[in-house]
Amino acid sequence: MTDKSTNGYSELKRRALLAKQRLKMGYWQRMYEERQKTLEEMSGNGDSERLVRDLQHEKVKRDEHRALCADKADEEELFYCKVCAILEKDENATNPIGQLIDKSEYERLDADNRQRYVLRLAQKFREMRERYYRERVGKSG
Repeated sequence: MTDKSTNGYSELKRRALLAKQRLKMGYWQRMYEERQKTLEEMSGNGDSERLVRDLQHEKVKRDEHRALCADKADEEELFYCKVCAILEKDENATNPIGQLIDKSEYERLDADNRQRYVLRLAQKFREMRERYYRERVGKSG
């Protein structure tokens, strides 16, 4: 017996179906056209090619993650939007972690778990901040 996911398909079969959908819907053609357009705007030097490649790689990973784990991906995108709002308002915000903390969740934790929560939140914030700056450089290029 194979291990089945919630919708009755094995993980491999789900990934294959998603890959087939991407091909049918022209996903890779759009990615190629987007890459060419961005490279033209950024003058096409080696650094810009690497930046565009990295940005597109991250986009493909996010799209795949969104397709496989929609709830978690939506939660991460919501968090990313909050980080973007904080950074657009003030890039040198004094307490961005304090602005991101879920007060109700934080209050119900004991001291050790509060510390873990803040550290995880800080790590996620750093990752999203790096994504924000990479995407911002890619758009302004």
